[in-house]
Amino acid sequence: MHGDLDIPALYRRYGDLVLGRCRTILRNDADAADAMQDVFLKLHRFRDSFRGDATPSTFLYRITTTTCLNRLRSRRRRPEDPVEELPPLPSSESVLDALAVRQLLDELVDGADEKTVECLVYHYVDGMTHDEAGEMVGLSGAAVRKRIATFRAALRDNPPPWMEDA
Repeated sequence: MHGDLDIPALYRRYGDLVLGRCRTILRNDADAADAMQDVFLKLHRFRDSFRGDATPSTFLYRITTTTCLNRLRSRRRRPEDPVEELPPLPSSESVLDALAVRQLLDELVDGADEKTVECLVYHYVDGMTHDEAGEMVGLSGAAVRKRIATFRAALRDNPPPWMEDA
């Protein structure tokens, strides 16, 4: 199965899921659509690196998350003109909670290494267990738990200004 990915079939099957994941992380329709295209271009470009250790959907999920997190990093380094933001996703969270989650995600992307950010997103945004998040990033569940605990301790010792006001 090495390098044997049917990209058009994956696009048809998972395109909507990839777009939804991009929207969840990026919170912007235009950026999400661009990121989705990038994901499938990367999938095509790196199809030979697919070893068959995981399902194609897991491989695609990882590429999607990494692509979106890299876009957020770029956005923080090179702010652009504001683009129309997506409305808050329907949920039981208040608008203030949604704003806090967005600010926290920005803080995470800005201050933590890539693997830690991935662990945090998989655990807190996607609701994965430590073991599931570890499987996605190639770490043990204990290593994910330690990265999250270390991050939380650093955040507790040096909170962003918006947390101090709460």
